[in-house]
Amino acid sequence: MKEYINYLKRNKYSENTIKTYKSILSLYQHALKDIRLIKKKLSYYFKSPNTVWTHYNVISSYLKWTKDKRLDLLKEMKLPRIPKKFMVVFNKKYLLTKTEIKDIDTLEKINKKMLIKFLFETGLRVCELNQIVTFNKKTITVIGKGNKVREIFHNFNTTNKIQFKNVTTKTIRLWTKEILGKKYTPHSIRRSHATHLLLKGANPKMVMMQLGHEKVETTFRYLQLSIEENKKIYDKFY
Repeated sequence: MKEYINYLKRNKYSENTIKTYKSILSLYQHALKDIRLIKKKLSYYFKSPNTVWTHYNVISSYLKWTKDKRLDLLKEMKLPRIPKKFMVVFNKKYLLTKTEIKDIDTLEKINKKMLIKFLFETGLRVCELNQIVTFNKKTITVIGKGNKVREIFHNFNTTNKIQFKNVTTKTIRLWTKEILGKKYTPHSIRRSHATHLLLKGANPKMVMMQLGHEKVETTFRYLQLSIEENKKIYDKFY
């Protein structure tokens, strides 16, 4: 199991993700020898669909890494459906209001605002902030999940104002709540980036490449619309 955790680290998984994987795998440490025990333990969490799916995905990832043929048996298990939940996002107007530079802002506060704006304009994962290889006026080269190198677009006017330094996910989470509001998280920024581009008519495959997704279906899951926004779209056709 230690080798698997090292594999996650080598493939640039975030600290929080690795911590979650370690915690979940430790719960199933004695059950891993028998697929029936794994299924039995998973069934304990059926009342919480999100939890059981998280556990299932972690175990599946581990079994796939070990090339364990029992993975096919695990896939036969029927899990409870995850209820649809609206994830909070914000639009560009809200972002510009919150990141507007004021005369009273300190250099530290300005840097926080520009970094939040940068995350919105690029859609980068927080863990990728420390994996930027180089950038020019049009694009940024970054090492993402699985050590995959990708080139993404950015707003040079924003990027050029930032003092990049090593930051943790916890730090960015605190800055996000300070600048945008308590209900937002770093992942809210990433979802907002995707929603903004897709609503403005961006090619889904371009958004997929920007976010570093392998499948366009994953990108579409990032599209978050409120009932009011869906109604506006509907009204355009009827």
